[in-house]
Amino acid sequence: MRLKQILKNQSGFMLVEMLCAVLVLGILGLLLNSGMMMAMRNYHELTAASEVQVLLSTLADALIDDLRYARDVQVVGDDLQSYASDSYGSNTSFSLDGGQLLAAGQRVLPPGAYRNGKYELPDLPEIKYQNGCFTVSLSVQETGGGMSAETEFSVYCLNSAAAMP
Repeated sequence: MRLKQILKNQSGFMLVEMLCAVLVLGILGLLLNSGMMMAMRNYHELTAASEVQVLLSTLADALIDDLRYARDVQVVGDDLQSYASDSYGSNTSFSLDGGQLLAAGQRVLPPGAYRNGKYELPDLPEIKYQNGCFTVSLSVQETGGGMSAETEFSVYCLNSAAAMP
């Protein structure tokens, strides 16, 4: 019975109790916000790393498919100058347009593969040719720096004839 009287006599929360509750809720809100921001940042970093790897792999596959059947390979030293391609025609050489790879003036991949400008090739692929084998060094990065990836691979040319200097 005494407990009922104590509870009955209380006339609500005191100001200090209310301020403490608001302070605790504010701190919990800040912690939740910080955790969500960190999770979002990690998600964007992982997504960018994955997309860079997918673009790099897709470009490598496209180059492998084209270089495997190259004909009339023209080199200076060991550096590839041009070749005849089933996909792009004779005198195919590579160039960059806005960070996107072109072969004989045609896009190797559509702009969507680069996430419409989010990713780019910082430099032309370095392509060497020796004894019927292409060695390709390729790199991709986020536009303006950030996430990047690079690879090096070899492609044996099935139509290999002596390279012409």
